[in-house]
Amino acid sequence: MIESIHIKNFRGIQDGKIDKFSKINLLVGPNNSGKTTVLETLYLTNTHSNEAVFEIEKYKYRSFTAGRDLLGNDPLDVICAKHLKKSNYGPSVGAMLKKWNSAGFSLTVFNPPVLESPCRVGSCSIAEHEPEFKNSNSKNNLADFIGSSFGDFETSYSDKDALTTLFWEQQLTYYQSGEATWVTKGIKPCAGNTLFYDVSLALDHLPFEFFRKMLNIVPGWTHKIANSFERIFQLKRKFNVTFLQLQHNLSQTQGFIAPEDKIALTIDDYGDGARSAFKLLTPLIALSELA
Repeated sequence: MIESIHIKNFRGIQDGKIDKFSKINLLVGPNNSGKTTVLETLYLTNTHSNEAVFEIEKYKYRSFTAGRDLLGNDPLDVICAKHLKKSNYGPSVGAMLKKWNSAGFSLTVFNPPVLESPCRVGSCSIAEHEPEFKNSNSKNNLADFIGSSFGDFETSYSDKDALTTLFWEQQLTYYQSGEATWVTKGIKPCAGNTLFYDVSLALDHLPFEFFRKMLNIVPGWTHKIANSFERIFQLKRKFNVTFLQLQHNLSQTQGFIAPEDKIALTIDDYGDGARSAFKLLTPLIALSELA
């Protein structure tokens, strides 16, 4: 699991650090103190799963770019949409790196999500201590190169499980400086076992591909959703849970509660509390089974 994180210049955090994460963590603080920002940095790092090589001059580092999370979402799209921002970067990775720093950076992405399509990259994570690169021109301290852009930053962990994440979406950097970075120490989960849940997920519909995939890999998934929902709300009437594609948007699915003695209603026909709980339980139960 992630043990610590040190953030510079991401959203409202100019310089902040958290040590000694536990298996379960509660972030408590006043509004606009950076709680969500911490979660977003962890989410972005945890969903970096596409193999890449980050090269600076003659030095190479094993790197990762954004994959897909548990729901099949692109993490950069999720974060930008949360803040009503549109990504600054188009499909050209080279242009992005040149805009950031013209000193000869390159990023080669292997097996992008959609074959033969341009790869949009607004962030990447770099592993500084990888045995695959021990015979190449790699350096142990990435700060030797990025110090001028990101300031003094502790990217010289001796621990092989440390990752340095670089972020270039200008509108989501501190006072729109255009560049942010954070270092996470520990073992990150795989992208497919990462879920970012917030208010937008409670109001939105689940992706149909996620529903179809979970039916095939999580035994008794819909029954477990119904049992948990029944226990939380102390319901006495037996019911089933089912999902149907939306007629106006086949990429999304709608959850239904179907009692034994009444017609089925969509979960959105119930109150806000029931709807939010249902839309949290649905992916959370799948995640608990997969992880």
